[in-house]
Amino acid sequence: MKRIIYLIIVVLMTATLITSCGNTKNKKSANLHTLYFRDESRSEEAVATFFNSDTEKSEDVKMEKLESDGEASVFSCEGDTSAYNMVYITYDGISTEKFAFNKCVSGWNNCSDGLMPYAYGEKINYTYKFKDVTLKCNGYDKTAHIWTPDDYNEKSVEKYATIYALDGDAMVYLGQPGTTVSGCENIPEQVKAMTAAVGFKAIVVAVETHGDENSCYRDDELIPNLGKMAHEEGTSKKLGNEVADFISDTLIPYVQKHYNVYTDARHTAVTGVSLGGLESFYTAMAHSEKIGAAGCFSPSLWCYGDKAWKKFIKKTPFDNNAPFIYIYTGSGKNDTGKESVAMVKRLKKMGYPKDKLAFHYNKNGGHATPYWRNTFSEFLEAMFYHKVEGLGENL
Repeated sequence: MKRIIYLIIVVLMTATLITSCGNTKNKKSANLHTLYFRDESRSEEAVATFFNSDTEKSEDVKMEKLESDGEASVFSCEGDTSAYNMVYITYDGISTEKFAFNKCVSGWNNCSDGLMPYAYGEKINYTYKFKDVTLKCNGYDKTAHIWTPDDYNEKSVEKYATIYALDGDAMVYLGQPGTTVSGCENIPEQVKAMTAAVGFKAIVVAVETHGDENSCYRDDELIPNLGKMAHEEGTSKKLGNEVADFISDTLIPYVQKHYNVYTDARHTAVTGVSLGGLESFYTAMAHSEKIGAAGCFSPSLWCYGDKAWKKFIKKTPFDNNAPFIYIYTGSGKNDTGKESVAMVKRLKKMGYPKDKLAFHYNKNGGHATPYWRNTFSEFLEAMFYHKVEGLGENL
């Protein structure tokens, strides 16, 4: 009898251990994400170096060669999104630029235009079709360029999120004179990659914010009026308040009426770089009832000092309706790192919800498009998941 009881106990313990090990494996597997790399130089081998921008922990993973034809070699491997938020790839002794790694990334394409976002399994085309709409803003015409995915369904039950991009004609490629595919953030392709990776869908509204080139200009439109400026930006008329009101009260209602999109703040975001990053921060904070996330890349927060910012921030509700703020910046020497660090510290000290704030500080980053394009998917992760998994408490 004792022998039988003993055997039963052994079987139960073994089953428990197997179940426990299985759960651990499943938990780990849930954090693993497949990264694709397409190389038009048709390299034979590729190694992905995953790393964490906060802890600098890294791991080299040899990529599996999936296919190779007359156009490119395609590789893949898995990485842990809970441990790493960045990656670069080494092929034929050459290392690519560093780019974000998270669940919203499908892959990157090493091509004649440089290192570009890439939706694995889909046809590559970095020129997109937009539908233009012109609306009145502060008494003059303002144009927005609206992109919808190829499979956009205006009658589907599943709706689309909306991303409003300031300086939109610079953040997407419109084929305008003097612009190139490699000179923008390629937001539509980033969204296509996200959809391919995790299924989230969105449309992009690229808003021109360079004034009417008659009565006002870019520096006028992208600087809100918070009082006396810490550093005067030329002769700015500080019309950012009016532009934010236009987005909230005119453009968003128009898009929500004419497109199959969600109408809640949770699925509505605004993004921009430099002065556009400043205006994105202001717009989301000033209209949190309609905008649930802001992607602020190298934001020109230096326009105002601590006193002006605190006065403004106090007007934003610090509750469940507070927008998710994602800030990316390079160093204080080469970018807006000093002011961005100060803003994150200010928000935390003032009690801004920690779960509504993500900050990526790149000590080697500069004030340039490649840095913003390569980390844009982190903002997508912040918008849809309301967190950036690989980023920790870095301040």
